[in-house]
Amino acid sequence: PVVAGYCGGSSFMTSRRRVVAPLLTQSRRLATPFAVAPLRVSTASLSQTSQKDGRAGIESVAVVPAVSSSAEGNKAQRPVLADLGISSVAREWPKMLQPQTLLQDVSAGIAVGCVAVPLSLAIALASDVPPAVGLVSAAVAGVAGGLMGGTTLAITGPAAAISLLVCEAVHTHGLSALPFITLCSGGLQVASGVFRVGAVAKLAPTSVIAGFTTGIGVMILSGQVPKALGLPIPAGLGAIEVLQAVAQSLGSVNTAAAALAVGTSAAMLLLPTVHPKMPSALIAVGGATAASRVFGLDVATVGQLPSGWEAFGQGGQPIIMPPVEALPSLLTTASLIFAMTSVETLLSCTALDKMRPTSYKHSPDQELIGQGLANCTAAAFAGMPVTAVIARSSLNAKLQANTRLPALVQSAFVFSSVTFLSDHISTIPLPALSGMLITTGIGMLTPPELRRCYAVQRTDLLPYIATAGGMLTQGLAEGIMIGLGAALVVGDSTRRMQFQRAAFVHASLWSSAAGNASNGALPPSLADARAALERIGISGGSHQFVDTRQRALSIGPATEMWKLSGPLNFMSMLAIDDLAAAIAQQPGEGEIVIDVAEVTSCEFTGGEGLLHALADVGRGRPVVVVNCNDTLEAALRHCDMGGHVSFHSTLSLQT
Repeated sequence: PVVAGYCGGSSFMTSRRRVVAPLLTQSRRLATPFAVAPLRVSTASLSQTSQKDGRAGIESVAVVPAVSSSAEGNKAQRPVLADLGISSVAREWPKMLQPQTLLQDVSAGIAVGCVAVPLSLAIALASDVPPAVGLVSAAVAGVAGGLMGGTTLAITGPAAAISLLVCEAVHTHGLSALPFITLCSGGLQVASGVFRVGAVAKLAPTSVIAGFTTGIGVMILSGQVPKALGLPIPAGLGAIEVLQAVAQSLGSVNTAAAALAVGTSAAMLLLPTVHPKMPSALIAVGGATAASRVFGLDVATVGQLPSGWEAFGQGGQPIIMPPVEALPSLLTTASLIFAMTSVETLLSCTALDKMRPTSYKHSPDQELIGQGLANCTAAAFAGMPVTAVIARSSLNAKLQANTRLPALVQSAFVFSSVTFLSDHISTIPLPALSGMLITTGIGMLTPPELRRCYAVQRTDLLPYIATAGGMLTQGLAEGIMIGLGAALVVGDSTRRMQFQRAAFVHASLWSSAAGNASNGALPPSLADARAALERIGISGGSHQFVDTRQRALSIGPATEMWKLSGPLNFMSMLAIDDLAAAIAQQPGEGEIVIDVAEVTSCEFTGGEGLLHALADVGRGRPVVVVNCNDTLEAALRHCDMGGHVSFHSTLSLQT
């Protein structure tokens, strides 16, 4: 083997070449007697002078393949999804009719539909579009998203997180342009999925997404509080201006409207504590509607809806093409909605997959195709943009759904409600829907991702504050750009994570060498190097290690080892995907050991992405992260919410 020296330690930093060169010379001369395979042996550091015998000693050795590879060399070549992924998702469709799961799935779909109807109405209200647009979009898009999506239990429909983007688009371009914007957004999603760029959405920093969520929550509250109080507030005001206007108009509050809004919000908060599977939204809005009709309250209602099939009468009609001069502005809006709906969808589906894994492996590319087709379908019926919605999807998972059938059942429930119950839906009081949205907005103010980001890296507060503050003061798109810029500033964005397959991990091996280092002693002899190679088991076998906390670790011939270097941040997500693909190409049954001795920093997005990818690709194989310093280990433990990974600090070989 070729022995390549890297001498660490302050007393040896200036004498690497003098110490290592003779060892290289001797190894070239005498390589044949003990050369078992083409290996590169790297001495990680030289210890300082031994107080006991006055001789320098090598602390650690790492053996890696002679031909190493970085992230660029491990990218899996995957073909485009020219068939829109039908060949893979079609195998899931017959499972929907399995007798053993049919009743459970139908029941889950009806329960989700009970939530989808009032939520779709409320989101249409927040988006400043007619209520029928929200209902029709949920009904028709849910079918396409359910059949073609990349996550079995995901439910597609209008989402509160993008409601203000839609509202801004309607105010800027008019309601008639919304189907064209939705169609463009869906087309971009389909193209992204076909060409397998779904992983790019993972580059969005979690801190920026948390800031976006908080900003949307504040905007929803500022938009709905006046409606909940029955106050006529001029449109176009900022969040702070709205609060000032509300404070000045408190004497004109409609007490009936305020009572309905407070009651609806309270019911939505309290009912889940009684039973987690209770359709709190339907009960709260239904109760408010009944109270309004029984007591004859003077409040605004949803109003007349198209009855029966009239609500779907736009289907099949050509989408109005805008003037050429309006295209640049429209395409910019469509691109922003495409980006945010894609990120919202992929984050929701990733969280859902962690919550309840299924036999169908979550595919971000297929999910983009499914949501793209859902948006194109919604556009064909003059609908609004849709996403995979975490609230309805998580309810579906909690109801023990098994297949894609609940997505179709909930769409059928919404469709039936629009077709046969439009007269009853028209009597729902708007303050009740505002109360629903206020509850949603309150839940968005402190996203759980923020606490986890802060626990891993406190500087993530800067992108979070920059995003939320920018959205509230400059605008939605501007706030997102400001947040991304802040994330690049606080992150180690000048370096990239790299990985390589390793034959051994960095570990403390021995402390012996000839001579006295402080007196210019000779370097370790070739005999010492050869003994070290034999000691770490070049000939095979299992070896026992212990870390600084005396936790034992056994590494055998079946163990697969990888070495990471550089930062773990949101810019590392594509390299993490390549690492997962490389591990998947090396099937085995042993442990997967990840050596992070050369990882420089950890941010939540990269840390969680790494651990989730390892747990996913391992599929039951133990995953061990070694050579974690205290800071890195604490950060990675905050990222590993599922407890799928074990951690070891600096390793020493037991003798």
